[in-house]
Amino acid sequence: MENENYESKSNGMELLENVVKSNERNIASNLENKESNAEVKADIKDLVSAIRQMQIDFEAVKEIPTKIEIVLSQETKGFYGDFYKKMKMNERFNWSGLGIIILGIFTFVLSSTFATNWYKESIKAKSELRQDILNEIADEGKKIYDEKEIKILSENTQVMQLWIKNNPKKAEDFIRFKDGFDASKDDEGS
Repeated sequence: MENENYESKSNGMELLENVVKSNERNIASNLENKESNAEVKADIKDLVSAIRQMQIDFEAVKEIPTKIEIVLSQETKGFYGDFYKKMKMNERFNWSGLGIIILGIFTFVLSSTFATNWYKESIKAKSELRQDILNEIADEGKKIYDEKEIKILSENTQVMQLWIKNNPKKAEDFIRFKDGFDASKDDEGS
């Protein structure tokens, strides 16, 4: 029980300390707010006096004449006249340059189109010419073979002929087989 009383006193003291700390923080915050409010009031006073000064300045400006007549000398009039003529000439020059650029772009596009069409037709004509040549060769009963394949076949033929020459007894079976193969091929073709 005594322990409970001690704990409740301890909690009460802790609570009292927290309340004191909270009040101290509130007091410090209130002081800061008062200082901030004083600064804002001073800024508002400055703003009001600046607005009053602007109103006075606007009233003074209204009293100034809005039109001032200027008399130009003959020399100044000539200068401005020449300047005006040069500006007109530059304007014409700028329009001419723009027209030339547009004409150049049009010419470029047109040339590109014609060149592309010509190139496509040229490729098409070459392809047709090649196909015609291949058709003529096929009509003559000939074919086009890869040089590497022809070379391999030629080398194989030379090797077989050399083997037949060096091994005549073994070659008789091969020659008989070849003759039979050629004969069966002739029968199929007839």
